[in-house]
Amino acid sequence: MNVAYDLWLHTKNTADWQDQPTDEIMIWLNRQGGAGPLGTKYGSVSLGGAMWDIYEGDIGWKVHSFVRRANTTKATLNLDDFTQALVRRNLLSNDKYVSGIESGTEVFKGTGRLDTKAYSVNIG
Repeated sequence: MNVAYDLWLHTKNTADWQDQPTDEIMIWLNRQGGAGPLGTKYGSVSLGGAMWDIYEGDIGWKVHSFVRRANTTKATLNLDDFTQALVRRNLLSNDKYVSGIESGTEVFKGTGRLDTKAYSVNIG
């Protein structure tokens, strides 16, 4: 399983639930049981006081995954730092719009539980 932020990006600023994204950015804070990201590793970056491995795959849209090398149960992050890390590596164009932000877990095998005490996103 993983615990991650999920950012959805589109080429238009009026995207809704019917529009397929062009890109998805996953920020894995914690992973257990051998879970791993989609795609190929493209390097590493230091952001938010931690080291992250960057992966990219394709499922009809590009999936960019930042996998934290050391699991954590708490994080305060500037999500724009992650998008700009992709732009600097030419893995993401700088003309995309963030249409949604989620946080949660994906359980790949067995059962799991996530208790969230607080979750917030400030835009501006």
